[in-house]
Amino acid sequence: MDHAGQKTNRLAQASACVLYATFALTGFATALLGATLPVMLARWSLSDRRAGVLFLMIFFGSSMGALLSRGRPAASVTRGAALLAPSCVALAFASRWAVFPAAFVYGLSLGITMTSISLLRSARCVESRVREMNRLNLIWAFGAFTCPWLANAVIGYTGVRVLLLGLGAIFAAFFVWALVVEMGRMPVAEARGVAARAGGTRLPIVIAIVTFLAVGLESSTGAWIATYAERLRNGFEAPVAAATVFWFGLLASRALHSTRTVAKLHERVLLRIDIAIAALGCCVLLLSTAPPMLLVAAALIGCGVGPVYPVLMAAVLPWVSGNMIFVMAGLGGTLFPLMTGALSTRAGSLRVGMLVPAMAGFGMLCLIPFAVKRLAPRGFDGSTIDPAESASRARG
Repeated sequence: MDHAGQKTNRLAQASACVLYATFALTGFATALLGATLPVMLARWSLSDRRAGVLFLMIFFGSSMGALLSRGRPAASVTRGAALLAPSCVALAFASRWAVFPAAFVYGLSLGITMTSISLLRSARCVESRVREMNRLNLIWAFGAFTCPWLANAVIGYTGVRVLLLGLGAIFAAFFVWALVVEMGRMPVAEARGVAARAGGTRLPIVIAIVTFLAVGLESSTGAWIATYAERLRNGFEAPVAAATVFWFGLLASRALHSTRTVAKLHERVLLRIDIAIAALGCCVLLLSTAPPMLLVAAALIGCGVGPVYPVLMAAVLPWVSGNMIFVMAGLGGTLFPLMTGALSTRAGSLRVGMLVPAMAGFGMLCLIPFAVKRLAPRGFDGSTIDPAESASRARG
């Protein structure tokens, strides 16, 4: 390999490392509000209903960010990074009411950045897209897993404002990297990947609904599990423990799905197993009356729901055009935490509010037989085939 080739290869490796680190940090930033919700409720004097609105603003912004992630992925990554740093600063200094527009921009910038990094790595790793999507979501889960104990430790030592300003500083550094490095790189493979998706088919409705429910279950559980545990706790640090167990289950399941043995299984098999575990966790959640039982529920839900969205995304990205799967994920993350908080306030019980994520788990269980039929079959090389193309081959 000549000097120019070696330099390009080193730059590509550095780019992958920086994008992975940033993706992990977006996982941390996404889990931040739910992991520190008891502190945040006191800081901004919010009821459960208003906390639900706060989640609405963040995840609605994230949905809009997914929708706006169009064009050249590297340029879209840079736009998201340009918004992330000031949005963290705005949250750090926001007052009681100003927190809502600040939260929207925060979610918008996270949505643009997460979606664009996914599309960028998918386009640059055409030959290993499934493994790359699993790897990305594993990295994201690791960032979310570290959030409960790390964020609460930092808050206890320095306060919320310093934590948010620190996040803003890191995202500002990433913006400089994206502007200088990512915007100057456009491999041919990236252009081909974008063109291939542009000519794909539409996302099947049933897969869109399952995506909506899966991310809704994940986001509402991650958002409210610490607060629910605090109201059930009896003599130990249940809030941090519950959030940590949930994110650890999600991390462990995604790590398991990245192994060769599990990767050999078809997405249809994996989805049936994962959703069954998530539904079992929802049953335990509804029956929980003490923190230990809640920890079991959190672990099961995390283990079950964690791989669902990555598996769906890896299965449909090669043949589905547009960003609709990201939009549906954002809508699920938007509505379910809001509905959980609203029902909790109306009923005067967060236990009743947790019916919302449980219903998402049961809904997925009912829809999965129909969803797996719409997944693309694999070719002899392990790649996915457009269902329309598969039907044409069958007729031929």
